[in-house]
Amino acid sequence: MTTLIALSPIAIVLLLLIVLRMPAIKAMPISLLFTALIAYFYWKVPFVQLVASAIEGVLIGISILYIIFGAILLLNTLKESKAIDAIRNSFFGISQDRRIQLILIAWLFGAFIEGAAGFGTPAAIGAPLLVALGFPPLAAVSLALIADSSPVSFGAVGTPVIVGVGQGLQEGSQLAAITNSYITEASL
Repeated sequence: MTTLIALSPIAIVLLLLIVLRMPAIKAMPISLLFTALIAYFYWKVPFVQLVASAIEGVLIGISILYIIFGAILLLNTLKESKAIDAIRNSFFGISQDRRIQLILIAWLFGAFIEGAAGFGTPAAIGAPLLVALGFPPLAAVSLALIADSSPVSFGAVGTPVIVGVGQGLQEGSQLAAITNSYITEASL
């Protein structure tokens, strides 16, 4: 039963977006409210913590939108200045083979951008460049995301590794004791 309740926020999002075809701008607040109610009544999460989590989610969303805005601004600047045509012509000059273009843009350039900026910027920049070279849009997005899967751990000058490993090593011993007590209680 607990598993079904834990999965219900995901199920409500899928129901609202896919089955009821509700726009995301309406479905997401409903999902947030539903999830907050479950957290408050079933999981007994304090109200202050729920509000703090919602505010943190909004701030994270704003930072992601800021990155996407920069990527779209860069793409539109490249289009308006006709630089995208120069990029397209230079890649066609290197090779007409789409596989090589994909490796150069999505994997090599994407890895460089991931290391420099991180946070999904390679997919936001690489996919439009692939579309400009003639890749179908869905394929361009999928391939850019797949190509970014390996360098993503080094994003933003290694931030995921530094933070993830650093916090894991610092907090691991404390969390291990807490987790062990939960496991012991659950097994009784």
